[in-house]
Amino acid sequence: MVTAVASSEDETQSKSPMISFINSQKGKQLLIANEYIFKLNKTTTTRKYWRCVVNSCSPKIHTDVNGYLVKINDEHSHPSEKETIEVREFCEKPSQTSVDKNDVFTR
Repeated sequence: MVTAVASSEDETQSKSPMISFINSQKGKQLLIANEYIFKLNKTTTTRKYWRCVVNSCSPKIHTDVNGYLVKINDEHSHPSEKETIEVREFCEKPSQTSVDKNDVFTR
């Protein structure tokens, strides 16, 4: 499930990235911002704290519990993950051919 969320008014709109969410292979939510992937690090009653999926990379993002951007530290030590994101988004879409094949074999 890819969900786009606009950032909150705390950040200037020109610097705020558009963020979206996808699911990992294990079904956990991942945050996408500026062609980088972040995993959930910690949740409180008011905020969610995300960190880059590359362990040696330090950027972090804070969102409120509804997914609106609150704070971002976005200086990565590796290239963007555009291709990885495209593959993950493609894999999340149900395959139309598999649906059609299942219709043929119904009894």
